[in-house]
Amino acid sequence: MDWFETSLPEVEIIKERLQLLIPENVEDAIYSRNIVAARTVFVMLYAFAIEGYGIEVRPSTITVMNDEQATKLLRSERMDWVNIMQRPKKPSVEGRWYSENTRESIRDDTIATLKQLGAVGELEGLPPTSSKPRYFLARDFAELMNPKLIGDELEEEISNWREKHLHKGALILQGLRELERQSVITVELGGFRHSLPSGLSSVLSKEAVETFARNFLVKPEVLLISDSKVKFHPQFSKLFGNIGLSLDPKKTLPDLIIAETAENRFKLVFIEIVHTDGPISGARMRELLDLARESFPFINPDDCAFVTVFASRSDSAYRKVQGSLAWGSFVWFADEPNRIIHLIDTDSAHKVTLHDLLKV
Repeated sequence: MDWFETSLPEVEIIKERLQLLIPENVEDAIYSRNIVAARTVFVMLYAFAIEGYGIEVRPSTITVMNDEQATKLLRSERMDWVNIMQRPKKPSVEGRWYSENTRESIRDDTIATLKQLGAVGELEGLPPTSSKPRYFLARDFAELMNPKLIGDELEEEISNWREKHLHKGALILQGLRELERQSVITVELGGFRHSLPSGLSSVLSKEAVETFARNFLVKPEVLLISDSKVKFHPQFSKLFGNIGLSLDPKKTLPDLIIAETAENRFKLVFIEIVHTDGPISGARMRELLDLARESFPFINPDDCAFVTVFASRSDSAYRKVQGSLAWGSFVWFADEPNRIIHLIDTDSAHKVTLHDLLKV
């Protein structure tokens, strides 16, 4: 006998499990992590609308559940309810969870997102206009709702499910969140090694050095890592001296400076890590150019590049500041490591077409 035949988790427990299971950076994550999603999963479990059982539900079935019915867990009580509530004409239900006209949003937002994640399946062969019940929970997803699945066993099953169903970016972001909990974040590149305090900003600094620099620079050298506790570590004075630069630690320093030292490709790459605010805006770019000129009087602005780093495009920090990002700068997301956005500012005197840009 399957666990859900005799007992079910409460809706709030399902919601907690969904939020543990599905990372925030999943596309349309809100629709798979909120109370509507939890109630949708509950009703499918309640109705035995689970892969292999041969039972499906309509979006409207979710709307007619109420708190009183949710406590009636005998198989006969549950099956009677399903049979009655999936008739063309349903009886009036007091205290129903949702009104009838919310079925479209449950279908188009909640169920569609869960379906994209492989959590919900759909009966094949039904025309789009058919009113027949069509949705059910995927069996591997349903098993993750078992309240008795806890501890290391739960973590292992969640990891297995994510590997199978989530896109690479979601897995990367989840890994960053786990790394964030470490007491010390160690950054390494070639022979360079540096320790940072715990926190997401430090994790993103690590990703910028170890992943961004390797992906987008040929011969990167770390010149500066500034953190909230120590803005300028003495070790960086030596690194600056090695390439003939000086830096005034009293200035407002960027989070990172990485030099591209490959032959005929020299660049100073100024990087700001954005967890809450502080992107490379137009004003910040001008400040950093002034800093570059003071540190290296003969530097050309074309020898400088500016990058703002975020955890994800779905991160609220990105949505908050994207309108202030400087033209001419780059944007990089840790959960999409092989992609980069260039906010190109073309010279109006020299026309640049889409064809030209697509050749880059």
